[in-house]
Amino acid sequence: MSLILDTSFLIALHSVKDLNHENAKSLKIKLKNKEFGQCFISDYIFDEFVTFLMAKSFPAGTVREIGNVLLAEESIKLLKVDIDIFLQSWELFKKSSSLSFTDCTTIILAKEFGVKNVASYDADFDKISSIKRI
Repeated sequence: MSLILDTSFLIALHSVKDLNHENAKSLKIKLKNKEFGQCFISDYIFDEFVTFLMAKSFPAGTVREIGNVLLAEESIKLLKVDIDIFLQSWELFKKSSSLSFTDCTTIILAKEFGVKNVASYDADFDKISSIKRI
């Protein structure tokens, strides 16, 4: 079993004002105990997450620290969107009316790497039968 950490989960985990903060903290404990197996993020999720933090006026030093910790976490592997993933994601994006392009890359990466779960508070993932939102 494995799991992709979505931007909405990372935001909830790092923002005490987020409605899902306590739930994200509880899920983090399960992730540390490897209840869902290997955890992944993508370069697009990382980009979206740190950009969101900056847009919400998190101090730049704090954003760098959070990003460094996330990238250094040995239990989380970074998946990169290559040209094939990008083009498949673009095709999915063109067919969707509600998924963000980053969500499309997450779905395609999940299919490519056999990941069946996503830690997310984004209900749009519920429309995708190949992936389960945790």
